[in-house]
Amino acid sequence: MLKTISIFLTTVLLNLNSVGQITKGNWMLGGVISYASTNYNSENYGVPHTSYNLQVRPNVGYFFIDNLSAGIKTGIGKTGDKGGTNYTDFNVGPFCRYYILNPGKSVNVIAEGGYLYGFETGTASEKASKNTFMLSAGPVVYFNTVVGLEFLLSYSTYKFSGVKGSNNTVMIGLGLQVHLEKEK
Repeated sequence: MLKTISIFLTTVLLNLNSVGQITKGNWMLGGVISYASTNYNSENYGVPHTSYNLQVRPNVGYFFIDNLSAGIKTGIGKTGDKGGTNYTDFNVGPFCRYYILNPGKSVNVIAEGGYLYGFETGTASEKASKNTFMLSAGPVVYFNTVVGLEFLLSYSTYKFSGVKGSNNTVMIGLGLQVHLEKEK
């Protein structure tokens, strides 16, 4: 399986002649699906433990200058652990994304930072608000001038309101962005 994926990605990278619209005045619309393993250390989760999380984070952004976009990101996620505890997570907040290479490249590298405010509901109807700070980075491959596929590694830390301690998460994600070109 890994060999097949490697051959596919190599073929795509060698045959692409397309670039994304990452210049001033353009919009981007898309999102990321990510998987995470979280180490819980805050006191509202009892004994420190590890759980698993699946998130969907749609976003919309605007390029204020070449290579730099900012916008709004939302998120919904499901978290569970081996003990059968499940939580649903809702978030919204701003993000800022920078494309490191020149706009004319068919492969680029992104760095993104963001803040999300949200809440989490659990199996016993408890609800807690939280603040999340997130950093992401990784390559983006453009299939044409509009669509880019992202492979992201993210780190986030979040703290529940009124609770001591914070939780740290490392996520791997697969994103798809549609870059909408401005009218000329």
